[in-house]
Amino acid sequence: MRRFPVLDAFRHARFRLVWGAGFVSQLGDWMQIFGRAALAYHLTGRAESVGLVYFASYLPQLLFSVWGGVLADRFNRRRLLVTTQIAEAMGAALFAVLVASGQASVGNITVVSFFLGVAFMLSIPAGSALLPAVVPRESLGSAISVSNATNALARVGGPLLAAGVIAWFGLAWVFWINACSFALVIVAWATVALPVQPPAEERSNVAALRRALRYVRDTPSVAVPIGSSAFLMIVGVVYQPFAIVYATRVLADGHRDYGQTLYSWLQAGIGIGAAIGIFASASIGRRRPAFTFVATALGFSISLALLGRVESFPVAMAVIVVVGGFQFANMTLAISLVQHEVPDVLRGRVMSIHMVGLIGVVPLTALFGGPIVDHFGIRATLTGAGLVCFAFSLLLLRWKRHIRMAEIVEGEPGSLETLTVVGQLVEEEG
Repeated sequence: MRRFPVLDAFRHARFRLVWGAGFVSQLGDWMQIFGRAALAYHLTGRAESVGLVYFASYLPQLLFSVWGGVLADRFNRRRLLVTTQIAEAMGAALFAVLVASGQASVGNITVVSFFLGVAFMLSIPAGSALLPAVVPRESLGSAISVSNATNALARVGGPLLAAGVIAWFGLAWVFWINACSFALVIVAWATVALPVQPPAEERSNVAALRRALRYVRDTPSVAVPIGSSAFLMIVGVVYQPFAIVYATRVLADGHRDYGQTLYSWLQAGIGIGAAIGIFASASIGRRRPAFTFVATALGFSISLALLGRVESFPVAMAVIVVVGGFQFANMTLAISLVQHEVPDVLRGRVMSIHMVGLIGVVPLTALFGGPIVDHFGIRATLTGAGLVCFAFSLLLLRWKRHIRMAEIVEGEPGSLETLTVVGQLVEEEG
């Protein structure tokens, strides 16, 4: 572990327990994400249907995410997380029943996706706030990077497993497998030893949320990563929900079965790039946060624009690995920047606000992106999104003085409230 500091979190048994269970569950999640997109596109053949299902899935993030953070700070985080995992398992089983019975439609999978989105929304701030409880402060950066890399690796294996399961056993089994995968994560979080959660200071939920919003507004080192994440996601993430459209219409020349297979490989390519980007950002981003944050935003924008000009599958695979690498490197660094700045008493609320920027804007992209893709074409949409993100990324050069990483003071108590900023901002070349 000394030779690979990014793996330092694995020294701790509690982290190994929740990580192992989480990896299995995330494989199931990505199998379901793949299966749900394939199902939505198969039912109508329109990008608008895929966008509608994504809209329903992530709308709760936009509407209720900050309240999920309030709940994570005011109620027992362990209990909240376990309850949401049970709800997600039940939703996956319902998907399986609808598909197996032949009753699946865009309407009912949209409704189920919405309720699954509510459960997922409540789980994210609780899980983010619990992460520092299973590792000491000096291993937090490693835990964040490994957790994000795990999701990236699950993104590689999940779609490929789903494609195989669909080919051999049928689509319903993708959802049955995901429902069963929640068992391990439920047991892990229900049994792992955790420290006592500090009580919330505010008696009113509204006051608790207002305090967190004021903190973000008045803390540029938190506001800049959160705001940047929101913009890059709302514009640039268009390549994710409509990857199946790109695979089918551009790479497979309209053949749906072949397009579904290529879609699984594109999702795997995003995951490979994401894993590379996350580990790279863990080593480089800590030393040069401002330079790395701006560079990854620019790299994501350029590669996304290039993806829209590609028609060959091998080239598309190479480019989408780069897209995923830059996007997830930027996202991981943004999360680390915020986690190292925010005090523990505000952690759940601030991370839920951040999740609005990272996930909550996706429903808008999916809802409006579907008609845009159907009207202008997927290639023009990807290129245009990349160019808009590139223009925004140049603006980050004006704000880079606010992009910094707090240092850990040796020997102080474990609360992240004791993180202090030492020295001046790193001078960046170029």
